[in-house]
Amino acid sequence: MAEVVQSHIEEMLPEVYELQQLGILSTSEGKSVIKTRTDFEYKMRRRISKKQDFIRFIDYEMKLEKLKQSRISKLGLNDVSEGAKYRSLQRIHFIYQKCLRKYKNDVSLWIQYIKYCKQVSSTRSLGLAFVEALKHNPTSVQIWIMSAKNEMEANKNVSAARSIFLRSLKFNPNSPELWIEYFRLEVLHVEKLLKRKMIMEACDKPSNTVGDEFMNFKTAKIVFINCLSSISFNSFILNGFTDIAKVTEFNGENLTKFLYETALTKFPDNSSLWICLAEFIIAKDIKKALSILKAALTTIKTFECLKEILVFIITFSKKFGDIHSVVSDLMNNDISTLTVNNSATVIELADKMIQTSLSGFIPRILEVGLEQCPKSKSLWLYKIQHVSDNPMKDLDDALILLPEDIDIWTEFLTSLAMTDSNKCKETWNVVMKKSFGVSLIPQYLQFIYTSSGLERAREVFKDIQNQHTISEDVLNTMINYEIAGETNVDAICNLFESLTTSHSNSNNWKKYIDFCQNNCPEKIS
Repeated sequence: MAEVVQSHIEEMLPEVYELQQLGILSTSEGKSVIKTRTDFEYKMRRRISKKQDFIRFIDYEMKLEKLKQSRISKLGLNDVSEGAKYRSLQRIHFIYQKCLRKYKNDVSLWIQYIKYCKQVSSTRSLGLAFVEALKHNPTSVQIWIMSAKNEMEANKNVSAARSIFLRSLKFNPNSPELWIEYFRLEVLHVEKLLKRKMIMEACDKPSNTVGDEFMNFKTAKIVFINCLSSISFNSFILNGFTDIAKVTEFNGENLTKFLYETALTKFPDNSSLWICLAEFIIAKDIKKALSILKAALTTIKTFECLKEILVFIITFSKKFGDIHSVVSDLMNNDISTLTVNNSATVIELADKMIQTSLSGFIPRILEVGLEQCPKSKSLWLYKIQHVSDNPMKDLDDALILLPEDIDIWTEFLTSLAMTDSNKCKETWNVVMKKSFGVSLIPQYLQFIYTSSGLERAREVFKDIQNQHTISEDVLNTMINYEIAGETNVDAICNLFESLTTSHSNSNNWKKYIDFCQNNCPEKIS
């Protein structure tokens, strides 16, 4: 290893000596350069070399090259030899290549080297870098795109760029980025041809005739159609294509429309695609946009689709004007045919309507939701709490379908307590005898305390103690009632003892200690 390093150092000496002679480097700087390079050469060649050593060596050489060029410019030197001028660049290439032979699959390192080749205009090294990088990393989408762009932009070779994209898609057929960039290539190529044709016609010079179909983005359309067959498509990917088409100077509107319509032909059940098409159309024709939304609802027939359409209408409310009449027109369709896949969607839709003064449509929405999901607790509770004209009747209907649902019973008994206390007491007596009544003990205790006072609540609590294992919530509830009633401290401490014995946790102990500190500090010890 030492012989190889020494050989490399000896090759550097003429270059360093010339830089000293020209005054670009001082004698001490020249010695420092030799010493630093020697250290890095040994680090590169040790048995277990580190990538960071290569990176530091490259960084050092780049800084040295920048300093050298700065001083050459400052001194106004014109007689610097080719070796002194370009030897540092060659050394950087050599270090990169040696590092990449060791770390062939490091994509970020390849990209770093490719960018360096572009920076110093090393065309030959750049071409070889792309070949080697893709040979070892054929699934790196970024390198494929960089390679194709280099052919298109730097070499002006559309055929080579197209060939690169076709090869890349053999290795990465499911990459949206590759398909979008390939589409961009074909669109830009046609744009350039059309611009050239316009200039030639303006100068009364004949131009090479290209088929009208090609000039109408035929190849780009084929790319898009093939993409639809190859990847899992969604609105975000479509936006990547349409963003390119929308900024196209020649016939971009028709190309954009083609993309939307072709995507919908392939994926008619994708509501996001319908929304995207409506958004594209709305700037030109509001009625047509509304007809597209109706067609979407007729085709997809789900509440999820209706929700997305409503969000779209709200977003573009300034365009539509009176959104109440727009939604009314939309709801004239038989929404009972819409499928409710998830009751949460119905509630989200109803919430959107409340926020935008469209609450008049909510009863019909909930009616359809409950027809398809009659045992949805969340839908029943939403209807009762927000839009019900007769809550007690709706609660009765809900209990028929959900006879043991705790939340429905809680809502029912709470409403009953406000309207008919006697009937509420009778109902509580019936409920507490049922198997699910245990879960309602905290609510029952609260009802007794509120309607009959603390004494009756104590009696009920003792009865419950004799029949059931007391839960943490019940004990805490009773403690709060006793504290509020300024009960004997010893009685409250007994309840705390029961709480900490059966439910020993830091929160309960803290409550007990806090109570003792304020009321009976002698018990703390």
